[in-house]
Order: sequence, then structure tokens, then C-alpha cells
Amino acid sequence: MTESLGMACLRGLARGWVRIALVDAGMGGRELRAGLLLGAGLALARRIQKEELGRRVGVVLPPGAGGTIANLACVLAGKVPVNLNFTSGRVATDSAAKQAGLRMVLTAPAMEEKLGEQFPEAGRRANVAQWLKEEKAWVLVWSILAFFLPAGVLAWLAGVPQEGGDGEAGLLFTSGSTGEPKGVVLSHRNVLSNLEQIESVLGDLKLKSVLGCLPLFHSFGFTVTLWWPLTGGPRVVTYPSPLDVQALGEVVQKYVVDLLVTTPTFLRTLMRKAGREKLGKLQMVVTGAEKLPAALREEFLKKIGVAVHEGYGMTEGSPVIAVNRPGAEREGTVGKVVPGIEVRTVQEETGEVLAPEEPGILEFRGPNIFSGYLGREDLSAKVLRSGWYHSADFGRMDEDGFLTIEGRRARFSKIGGEMVPHGVVEEHLNQWLGGAGGEVMVTAVEDERKGEVLVVLHSGEVNHQEAEKVLRERGVPNLWIPKKYIRVGSIPLLASGKLDLAAGRKMAQSG
Repeated sequence: MTESLGMACLRGLARGWVRIALVDAGMGGRELRAGLLLGAGLALARRIQKEELGRRVGVVLPPGAGGTIANLACVLAGKVPVNLNFTSGRVATDSAAKQAGLRMVLTAPAMEEKLGEQFPEAGRRANVAQWLKEEKAWVLVWSILAFFLPAGVLAWLAGVPQEGGDGEAGLLFTSGSTGEPKGVVLSHRNVLSNLEQIESVLGDLKLKSVLGCLPLFHSFGFTVTLWWPLTGGPRVVTYPSPLDVQALGEVVQKYVVDLLVTTPTFLRTLMRKAGREKLGKLQMVVTGAEKLPAALREEFLKKIGVAVHEGYGMTEGSPVIAVNRPGAEREGTVGKVVPGIEVRTVQEETGEVLAPEEPGILEFRGPNIFSGYLGREDLSAKVLRSGWYHSADFGRMDEDGFLTIEGRRARFSKIGGEMVPHGVVEEHLNQWLGGAGGEVMVTAVEDERKGEVLVVLHSGEVNHQEAEKVLRERGVPNLWIPKKYIRVGSIPLLASGKLDLAAGRKMAQSG
């Protein structure tokens, strides 16, 4: 696959010139047809080419028309968009901007005002809306040309690179939940391969719209709800934040969203605040980032009438690796891996390749797997081994090809010489509480005698003695039963909806 991401977007938008490609629910439901979106992208791309000679361009914008056009313009201009995680704090964003060598960032005055001193130091700030206003005539010209000209001619005229291959198409930084952010370099081949894999799994479902509320700096927000719609997938209905669940329920109902991609934590809150009236017409719900509790799946189906499907991915996989879908699902698994992906398990200490179906550390190989971390050959060598990506997850594949995730290495504690999974303890507590005790997070702190001890952070009322009793009745080994419970105002989350592991551990240490 040698085509560039920019060329794939140009073809996808030009081919469906009259279709509504984007609905900006955060801006009153403004609709953008594919032809106009492409015209805006091409006009802004020419401006970027004039203003920035560097290879990469920063983007500090939420999901919406502005963020979409900014990213589109970058790839049409042959630049690499770098969506900075503006929720991770100034230290992390400054580190990312420095690693990327950014000299210019596309943003909006509202974002500058909102972030204030937390706005990343990423060079010159360019107002996307102002630039588009100044290029208004060219937006119209390019939009008209896109209607009449063949894609190849339009690309030549606009200077859009047609070849991409293994060249860098996007740069995403890991959330930093367990340390300093690392730059994940994704090639044109990586992203386009994953888009093809997504389409091969979900294409026949004829989904007409997807909710785009995940941040553009998040791997799912970057590929699934940004590039998939732009290359010919379902239209995207954008909203600037995944945290505003009250508004999201209204958006799903008003714009008849078919596909919702979120995390279990966000889904639980959305279910309780939006209800069947607003969510009942969803065609498909997919959760990722954290294990989907069986109790949540059952409760959502009972209250909303829509099945929840668990999926799996990581930034290094561009990101989709596996997903359950109607007609091809197995409860407790994250589904079958997408076409083109090979999976094997290895023994953690020795690296020995294990027999099929035997649990171990998961390794993946395929066209969507990244080629390394930006400027970190040492870290790249640790996770890329003879073409295989050595993940941070324990799991196994069954004989039918369904993938099960046993847990993340970062979410295990070694207690008394035994590996104790935080996620399993969490799921037992959530099933027992049924939401009555608020959100729950299991973490750990150091212990002189046992190495580590488990700590439960909870945002509601939890009877500690009753919790211990229930865990024992459920057959949880004594070594796994937490002895310390700390009530907190809220469970720490990253903007992506993942548990903030570093913050949780700090809360437990200071508790």
C-alpha cells in the first residue's frame, strides 16, 4: 500500500462530493458536505505550505470542524499532524512538542483562552478559523474543482503528495499514564491498512454515522472518528468533549448516531444520565481502553436495549487490533483480530514462544503495527522483536480465533511471589456494587513484607468489611483481597477515558 493518507482523503471526499461528511454538534449542528470539506482542506493546505517549511505541524483543537480541517490540511500539504494532548499538563505537552520539533501549532482563540498558561510551548500559534476566512475564495475554488476534476489531476494541481508508503503520516504521543509520553510514529501504510481492516470488519453493517467525541490526540479519535469518515466511511457527528455525557446523549438522539465508540467508564455514566430515550436507536456500541465488565454489558442491554461489543487496540497498532461485532462475537473476549494481523504469546521472563491457545504476553505482527518510537531506539528495540510488537498485555487466542485479554502488565502486582491482576478484583467489586458504590479503581502501594499491597479507590459508599466478605464468597484468593480502601472525590481518568494509573497510585500513596 503506497498511497498517501492525503490522497486517500482526497479520493474519498471527492468521490462523495455531495454527501454530508461531518456534523459539528458543538457548533449548533453545522453540516459540512464532503466537497466543501475538501475545498477547505486544500485551501488551508496551501496556506500551511507557505507558512511552515518544517515537516510536522502541531494541532491543539478538540473534535469538530476546525480540528478535522486542520488535520486534513496537514496531510494534504504533505505535513505530519501532531495532535497534542492538552489535558496532560504543561510538562508533558512541552515534552511532546520538543520531541516533535514543532515550530507552529494550529489552534483557536477559545483554546488559548481555555488553556491559558497550560497552552503548550509549540512555536507560533495559527488561528485556523482566521486563516480559512482569509482563504474563503480559494475554499470555493478548490471545492468546485473537486467536483469537476479527476482525483489525480486535482492532486497534481494542488500539490498533494500521492505516494506515502512507509513515510510518516501521523505522530501520536502515549498518554503518559505510566511515565513520560513517547512519540508513536504511524506511517501512511499503518493508518491506511488499519482503515481497510476496520472497513472489512464493519463495512457490511452499513453504519451511516459515528460519534466523534474522543480527543484527536487519542488513537481511536485519530483513526476511527477522523480518518475513517474522511476516506469514505460513515459521516462523523462531532462533539468537543467525551466528558459532557448529558449533552452527548442529546447529540446521539438528535443526529441519529449509529456507532458509539467509548470506554466502559464513560458508557456507564452515559447510560445513567441519558437513558433509553436518547440512546435506544444506536445500532452499535463498542468499548475499549479498559475491560468491559459483564455487569455493565448486561445492564446496558437491559436498560437501553442495545448490545455492547468489546474491542481492543493500542496506539502502536494504529490502533484497532480486534473487535466483537454482531454475528461474530464471544462474551469475555475482545473479538476476532482484524484481517492481516498475526498473534502469538510468549513467556514473559524468557521470551519463549508459547503454543497456540496458551496464555502469555501478546505479540502482534501486521501492516498496521508501527515501526518505532520517535527518537527512542532503545525503547523501540524493547518492543519490536523480529517484526513482532511485544505488547504490555497478557492474553490468549482460542481455537476459533477470539482474543482474550487477561490484563495489562502495568495492572498487575507481585504479592508474595504471585502476580495479582487489579482488573479482576475491580470487576468483582463492580459486579457486587452495581454502581451503588460509585466508581472503583484498584491500584497498589509498596509494602515491606509482601512487596506490594492492593488499595481500592472508590467514589461512593463502600463497606470495607462487607467487600472483603463478598470477595471471599466469590472465590477470590486471600492474597488478592485488598485490605485498604480510600474514598476519593472521583476516580482519576485521562481525557481518553482510560484510568490514570499514575495519578491513582499517587492518591493511594498519599491516602
